[in-house]
Amino acid sequence: MTDDTDVSSPAKCRAPAATQQTGRIRAFAPGDRDTVLAVNQANLPAVGSLTGAALDALVAQARATLVAEVDGRPAGLLICLDHTARYDSPNFAWLKERLGRFTYVDRIALAPDACGLGIGQRLYETLIARLAEDPATAGLPLACEVNTRPANPGSLRFHRRLGFVEIGTLDHGDKAVVFLSRTADPASGEASL
Repeated sequence: MTDDTDVSSPAKCRAPAATQQTGRIRAFAPGDRDTVLAVNQANLPAVGSLTGAALDALVAQARATLVAEVDGRPAGLLICLDHTARYDSPNFAWLKERLGRFTYVDRIALAPDACGLGIGQRLYETLIARLAEDPATAGLPLACEVNTRPANPGSLRFHRRLGFVEIGTLDHGDKAVVFLSRTADPASGEASL
């Protein structure tokens, strides 16, 4: 496992099998639902728990829902919302209050056997390129949060390598997060406040 693809809980990642291929990044399809829900749940507490109905609601209002496919099966998920989403999340509310107009990676999760294949980076590269091409999102900050309690140092290192910088923190008592942001310009990789 390499640090640059460690976007979830490091303990849950297993070294990839030598025969695996890196596959492709594509849009979410309804037939992916059960598999990506299992991928999400395998990444707790690095990402929030989801029910099938909650996943459906996120996908319905997402700016982009991307799936990484490895050996013909979904092995990674990235859900991106924008500032117009109706999302009851204190983290999203914090960003909305401070940034106004923005895009937001609500979650990125990889199957344990997909870690170390560069899939996390490819999911972000695909998202950033799509956001930059869309007049409604080009130039907007791309934000996310990473857990600091429980700590997720692999995800923090990964996001910093992608050009994200800290823009704030929020303490929920049993959980705490750091907010990160960067531009959606694939060429710059420079952070945005």
